[in-house]
Parts: sequence; structure tokens; C-alpha cells
Amino acid sequence: MCLPVAGSLPASKTHKAGRRWAFLPTTDATSPSLGTLTIVQSKRDTVSYGVAVEGGQVLFCKLIGPAEVYGVTCDRAGRPVTCSCTGFCFKKTCKHCDAVREMKADGVLA
Repeated sequence: MCLPVAGSLPASKTHKAGRRWAFLPTTDATSPSLGTLTIVQSKRDTVSYGVAVEGGQVLFCKLIGPAEVYGVTCDRAGRPVTCSCTGFCFKKTCKHCDAVREMKADGVLA
């Protein structure tokens, strides 16, 4: 059984105070989801995602609000290189890529 893991994300232009993340692994062995990731960027900007890995992408499925799925593609070395979210289109980085980078560093993702 995996334990919950938490960490920090690097500051961004819009969130200079730093950001945090927490991952709660699923206990359902039949679920395609690895667990739930919550990213906190500010008091008013907290979002939770179901996380899955499929076809070489790390998928983030928003759990509250409109159903949105974002895919982070990693290179052969496992570094995130693209994301399907609109933030990545403008800045060439995003909270999803930052989260994948940190989750890989902490051993949550292989």
C-alpha cells in the first residue's frame, strides 16, 4: 500500500509565493487511476485531478467543475515536454508539467 506524498512546485509568474501539491494513491487495484493529485497555488486556486498513465502520457482528469483532461507527454528520459492545457500553449510550461516533474523526482511516477 502506497502512502500519501506531498511536495512543493516552483514559483511561477502568477504564483510567486510558491505552490504545493499532494498525492493520495488509490486503494482500488482495479481502477485505471493511480490516485488523486491536488495542486494548491493560492487560497482561491486549488484543483484536484485523477491521475492516470496511458499511451506514454500522464493524464490529469479534473475532478470538480467541467470535465477537462490534460495530457503531459514526456521524452525518453522521462522529462515532461508538452501539455495539452492552454497554459502550456502560452508559457511553454504549466502546473501539470511541474507536477509530473516533482512526482517523478519523489518516486510517485516511474
